[in-house]
Amino acid sequence: MIHLIDELKVIPGVIGACIVSSKEGIKVTNLPSIFKSERLNLVGKHLLKLYSAGWMSFDDLTDVSLHFDESVVLARELEKGLLVFAICDPTFNQNLLTMSFNLLHEEFKLGNFSAVPVSAPLNEDVAAPVEATISGTLQDLLEEMKSALGKVLGPMAGFVFDEVLESWVEQGTPDFSRIEELIKQIDQEIVDRDKIDHYRQLISSVLQNFQKG
Repeated sequence: MIHLIDELKVIPGVIGACIVSSKEGIKVTNLPSIFKSERLNLVGKHLLKLYSAGWMSFDDLTDVSLHFDESVVLARELEKGLLVFAICDPTFNQNLLTMSFNLLHEEFKLGNFSAVPVSAPLNEDVAAPVEATISGTLQDLLEEMKSALGKVLGPMAGFVFDEVLESWVEQGTPDFSRIEELIKQIDQEIVDRDKIDHYRQLISSVLQNFQKG
C-alpha cells in the first residue's frame, strides 16, 4: 500500500501519510524523518480513540479531521483498529484528499494491501507528556516560541518544536536559564541562516517580556 499513500503525498498541501494499526503500530509511512515513529504512534492511538468515541454518536462516521494553527490531520478508518491519516498544510485540497481516501479504501477492501510493520505497537506504555514537567509560566513562553516557529517553518513547525523540546527536557531541568540551549537546538532544525535570524528576531521580545516578569 506504499504506492497508495505515495499518491496521497502528491496532492498539493499534503506533507505525507501514515497507516497505523492498534496492534502493530505503524504499518507504512512516507512522512519526513522529522516525524518520529513514537510521535506518529501516539497520534494514531489518539485517532483510533476518537473513532471509537465517534461511532457511539455517528453511525455514518467516515473521516475525522483535526485542525491546528500550522497543520491539519485528516484520518479514515479502513477497518476496526486500522486507519490511514495524512498530515497537511492548512491550505490543502480536502475534497481531493477525501477522493483519494475513497480510492485507497476501495483498494484495501479488494485486498491490495501489503506492508511490513516498522515500529513498536501502539499499546506500549507512553511516556508522560513533556508539558507535565514544565512550570506554567515557562510553558506559556514555550507556546509562544512554538507559535513563532510556525511563521518560519510552516506546518511542520509544531512537530519540530515538540521533538526538540522533548530532547531538551531529557538533557536537564526545564528552566529559563537553559533557554539558549533550546534555541540553539531549534536553530539546527531550521538550518537556513536567514530563517534562523528571522526566528530569533520573532522571539526576542517574547524572551525579554518573560525576563521582566
